[in-house]
Amino acid sequence: MKAIQIPHYGGADVLQFVDLGRPVPQDGEVLIQVKAASLNPVDSKIRNGYLKDIIPLPLPLVPGWEAAGVVAESRLKGFNSGDEVVTRVPFQRGGAYAEYMIAGDGEVVLKPRELSFVEAATLPIVAGAAYTLLHKMAQVKAGDRVFLLGAGGSVGLYAVQMAKALGATVIGTATGEDVDILLSLGIDQVVDYTVPGYLDTVRDIDLALDFVGGPSQEALMSVVRKNGLLLSTVNPPNADKAAAAGIRASFAMTNLDRGVMEEVLHLAARGEIKGRIGKVLPLAQAAEAQRLMDERAVGGKIVLA
Repeated sequence: MKAIQIPHYGGADVLQFVDLGRPVPQDGEVLIQVKAASLNPVDSKIRNGYLKDIIPLPLPLVPGWEAAGVVAESRLKGFNSGDEVVTRVPFQRGGAYAEYMIAGDGEVVLKPRELSFVEAATLPIVAGAAYTLLHKMAQVKAGDRVFLLGAGGSVGLYAVQMAKALGATVIGTATGEDVDILLSLGIDQVVDYTVPGYLDTVRDIDLALDFVGGPSQEALMSVVRKNGLLLSTVNPPNADKAAAAGIRASFAMTNLDRGVMEEVLHLAARGEIKGRIGKVLPLAQAAEAQRLMDERAVGGKIVLA
């Protein structure tokens, strides 16, 4: 089968288009013929070796952690050959950048027929992260004030829609064409992060979600109310500075959760959440796809299909 492989850590040019043997499913696994595999910023961080101390990998590795496709062979109860499915697999294993991949129990669900393979492949990680942050970690309720640093990104777009559905007032940062997209999704206020002092008018936030990191994260602490919550998906907040500001703050690493994956797929199938697909490229162009992602040259998710 054709696949993309990371032989060693480095830039997008290390990705190799190779021929590999088709994986063989074991008991409790399915073999999936991949129809679409979605890219995520974590792909580049793993490829570069930035996360090697947190997520050690057995190189060479076929990357890709979420995909949609058709079951080619099943040794997992509840799934049969021909089933259309969606999967999210652990970072330590990967395998989605290939014509075929393995998924195990708890890592695969049936694809709603209302969604295309490309649409479904983009949901598990980013929509799953938004759902976990809002519903499980923060337990957002009606009347809460939610601020999103990086609202125009893939997770941010879903977080806006989910927070609004929960009855929250939602404010987020964006610029350019992302502003109109966010307004169309019902966001209450967009703050242009290119304007100096853009956080000066934001106050009394119950939940701040940081999808950007860096110096902006520290500045974000000033907008959260006392005993409010700051969650970052990028890097751990400074505990001492959070304590000095009188807020709760933590790093939020969202894990594989079959129930969450099923929930976000059905939300999308019912039209309650909508994603943004920026570009679809063939598997052989995975290196180009990752370069585009690294350069932020494409708005929305990039998919290999």
